[in-house]
Amino acid sequence: MTDIDKVLDALRIQIKKEIVDNYFAERVFLEDEVKRLEEEAAAYRQEAEQAGRLFQCLYAALGDETVIARVMQLLGLSLWPYYEAFQGLSPAQRQSLLAEHRARGFTAWRRFRNLVFTVYEELVRVLSDLKEHYDKIQIHLTLLNEDVQKFNQSFDFGLIAAQIEAMEGGGEVISGGLLAPEREELSTRMRFKRRKLTEEDLPPLPVLPPLAAIRGRLEEILAQVPK
Repeated sequence: MTDIDKVLDALRIQIKKEIVDNYFAERVFLEDEVKRLEEEAAAYRQEAEQAGRLFQCLYAALGDETVIARVMQLLGLSLWPYYEAFQGLSPAQRQSLLAEHRARGFTAWRRFRNLVFTVYEELVRVLSDLKEHYDKIQIHLTLLNEDVQKFNQSFDFGLIAAQIEAMEGGGEVISGGLLAPEREELSTRMRFKRRKLTEEDLPPLPVLPPLAAIRGRLEEILAQVPK
């Protein structure tokens, strides 16, 4: 073997090493991003549970199902978020939901109205924060899948194997060689799967109008509640 042959062999080994090192470095990066995305989604779900509790607080504050229906119509909500869970609560549990919200006012009517307003404003604030968090996660998911696509294009095993075979002068990439089906199977296993988030992973929630936008109409509905 000549000195040139030795140099070429060393270069081939170095190129193969760099391919392997780059593949695993990029794969570890993607795996870390997937983990971070999953953590963000888990944090979002916890925040969504807080919103669910506030929806139930609003239902408890409104009290009557007819009143709830009119308020939901005012808000443009054909589906009542977390209402099914609310229906499963006992009267005592429903009252306990309101324990954290102080009802201010000198008369029963004003305490009732102010309680509804207070719960609603807190719900609007939480849902607004949730929407911002939801949008950020969706952006993260889009960027991650773009990186996944680039990774799969950059580390296509079939293409890499063909390039190495050409570099080796047609020699086998792996001792014993790989048949076409085996190569395709290995190529598939080396690809990184695109990620998706279902509604169960990332439950969408409505964004409600600020209290100032509906205060008058909401107060009209509340005024008709039997005292």
